[in-house]
Amino acid sequence: MSLALVLAACKPPAERADPSRPVEVTLLTTPARVGPAAVEVRLAVDGEPATGAAIGIVGDMTHAGMVPVVAPSVVELGGGVYRSEGFAFDMAGDWVITAEVRYADGVTRQGSLSVSVAR
Repeated sequence: MSLALVLAACKPPAERADPSRPVEVTLLTTPARVGPAAVEVRLAVDGEPATGAAIGIVGDMTHAGMVPVVAPSVVELGGGVYRSEGFAFDMAGDWVITAEVRYADGVTRQGSLSVSVAR
């Protein structure tokens, strides 16, 4: 019983899907390789581009024990588009890139993208 509780506590939170507030995460640097990469996040609220959001982008490898990679900054480009040019993969393998979004009205959502990174 206690092992189940420990495993449940270690599980990352489920993505909160909300069709009225989609969070689309795209890796612009392809193919995905170790080193610098550009990540783009597109946001909307009820079909209209979302502006004024605060976004954090984090990359986690899919296996335990690895330090996450955090984008140093995310810039709003307009029209619901946000970009980080400073993200960097530090090793090859399977990654999940997660965008944590706080909309201008305080609502929070997240979106993610799974990607395999080569050397």
